[in-house]
Amino acid sequence: MKQGASMRILIIEDDERILGFLKRGLEGEGHAVDLALNGEAGLGFLKKRPYNVILLDVYLPEMNGMEVCKELRRQRLMTPVLMMTAKDSPEVQQEAVRAGVNDYLPKPFSFEVLLAKIEALGLCTDPA
Repeated sequence: MKQGASMRILIIEDDERILGFLKRGLEGEGHAVDLALNGEAGLGFLKKRPYNVILLDVYLPEMNGMEVCKELRRQRLMTPVLMMTAKDSPEVQQEAVRAGVNDYLPKPFSFEVLLAKIEALGLCTDPA
């Protein structure tokens, strides 16, 4: 996939304000975006269609982001995961890497940095 090409992105985040901001911004860049408010819903989307990149919050109700990522990898889904979290500690980053996360972005973040990370991760995938 060439840089700047349109991607299919799944956002798993429980904060509807952040979801709205990300959806508007990413769709404005030409990407197709699906939204899930919790980990179970996110896993459901992944059973229906492939994605170029998953944006995943750490702190989700019922099934947290670490558990979601571990389940993805257990199912051998290698879609790149960009984990977003308000808690930026070495322990959380270490746990994220061990869970199978490809990149990590502490909140708050600039939209430009988010786009650059998404583009870099999306270069590795081409969903069917």
